[in-house]
Amino acid sequence: MYTSIRAELQKARRRHDLIVCLLVPVMALLWCQSAAPTGADELASAYSALFYSLPIINTILMPLAMAILASRLWDVEVKGCTPKLLYTLQSRRSLFAAKAALGLAEIFLIVTLEAAGAPLIGHLQHYTQPSPAAGQAAYLWGCTFAVDCMIFFSELLLTVLLANPLPALCVGILGTLLGLFSAFMPAWVGYFVPWGYFIPLNTYRIADWDQASKIVTYMIVPFQWPLLVATVVLAGILFFAAWYAMRNKEV
Repeated sequence: MYTSIRAELQKARRRHDLIVCLLVPVMALLWCQSAAPTGADELASAYSALFYSLPIINTILMPLAMAILASRLWDVEVKGCTPKLLYTLQSRRSLFAAKAALGLAEIFLIVTLEAAGAPLIGHLQHYTQPSPAAGQAAYLWGCTFAVDCMIFFSELLLTVLLANPLPALCVGILGTLLGLFSAFMPAWVGYFVPWGYFIPLNTYRIADWDQASKIVTYMIVPFQWPLLVATVVLAGILFFAAWYAMRNKEV
């Protein structure tokens, strides 16, 4: 198992996966910073505005990022015609476990960097609103991680089944569009668009918008535990589906 993980890390280094893992949270945070409030009244609710915006930006960036990471994870074997050779050197179980572990580590890095960057923006922009409580921040981190895992394993499943990265990338782009459009549809529509689960799982909502002063008032709704549990279950199903596909894939 250690040898398999080490081999996957070497492949990831050659694929420059680290650049993707760093670029995604940086892009999300810079996007948020560019639209960050600057007025004294707005700074009093700036963290609410930030955590309201981040899930929307994640809906745009994460499906495509997960598609890139997942498709490249298996595509390198297809292009190199190496699966048959790999299966003679190691078990399919250890190969899949190493690839899944690498994917989860990359998702962990992306989500953690994004979560760590949010208070940094608040410090640089001199937000006057207190930062979210630890429980709130942990919940938002867990939601982002769970949705990313669900999307990642769905894309990995597609790539293994079709032995081609293009369908996974196309689904990632389509998921981005559907997830973004679902944000502007009735709330119940979002529950049928898994790529956009970042938004209904979020606890920051707009309560009021003063048209004259252009000031937005936010509210915090209770944690969406049923949807989070459903996301974790769906991620687990897709994980085992990807393992089953790799285990039974003929080479």
